[in-house]
Amino acid sequence: MSPLRMAPIDYSHGHQYSYTRAMLQLPMVEFVALADADPQQRSQAEALVREFKAGVAVYEDYRDLLAREDVEAVVICSPNADHHRMTLDAARAGKHVLCEKPLAITTAQAEEMIRSCEEEGVFLGTAYPCRFAPVMWEMKRRVEAGEIGQILALSATNHLRSVLTGWFVEPERSGGGCIRDHIVHALDLCRWFSGREPVEVYAEAATLARPELAVEDVGMLIITFEGGLIGTIDPSWNRPPNWTRWGDVTLRILGTEGVIEGDISAQAVSCTTDTTRWLSYGENMDYYLLKNFAESVLAGRPPLVTGWDGRMGVATIEAAYQSIRTHRPVPIVG
Repeated sequence: MSPLRMAPIDYSHGHQYSYTRAMLQLPMVEFVALADADPQQRSQAEALVREFKAGVAVYEDYRDLLAREDVEAVVICSPNADHHRMTLDAARAGKHVLCEKPLAITTAQAEEMIRSCEEEGVFLGTAYPCRFAPVMWEMKRRVEAGEIGQILALSATNHLRSVLTGWFVEPERSGGGCIRDHIVHALDLCRWFSGREPVEVYAEAATLARPELAVEDVGMLIITFEGGLIGTIDPSWNRPPNWTRWGDVTLRILGTEGVIEGDISAQAVSCTTDTTRWLSYGENMDYYLLKNFAESVLAGRPPLVTGWDGRMGVATIEAAYQSIRTHRPVPIVG
């Protein structure tokens, strides 16, 4: 089988550099070209690619990249506000799309992205690499094996040091702060483990760690899932700059027979039924994300994390912001 010919578009989100390394290392992917309008980002991307491969085409305008017939799929890591436009352009050019989270600014935009990709016969994936972390796969195996019985409640975090700058803290380009940026990974893990969709959210948020910001940097969500299951998410960017880790993604699940916890940044799974299991350091969830996307497209099937998964994250974000404004629970449009 021929490899999938892929190309990254925009390096505004730092995840793209890790995705680029994955594309350059995966045997089922052929890295064809890259595009970025920012000269500094484009130069950094070129330098990274040259470590692995020579003679890769580089474009300032992503539409020139989309015009290439030999590009079959693209990975978009632009500021959030550009995801919608770039994905529609890629779909119309007949390219499969893996789009950085959050999928879009509004649920309507996310739905148009899904619809456009379906109409053009291409796959749309959402970049939720946390689903591909070995910690979470080990944890899911144990939950599905019944180690903690039936799920009663979930609690997730996705913290970050209070250091973000640039478009991440510009509302017109990001669409918001920690609520926009950080609830989606935690929500996706809750949906994946429980098999239930969120139906209502109550949220509060503020700007406390860095009062000068124009976006919120702390928040808390209480989410009701189908069947009455309750989950909480803390997406705050409030860890001090000298915090020992970049941040965290954790999930704790309370069951009828015990409790299990997974911590991606610590690469650990612990359960009340046994001692802590430490997984091997150096595992790259971004690599597994790109591997699944490429293998799925080549096999003619949707990736594990689809546009719909991204759409549910956007719908929850919209409801959370409404809840923050009204201080009331808000239904999530399913």
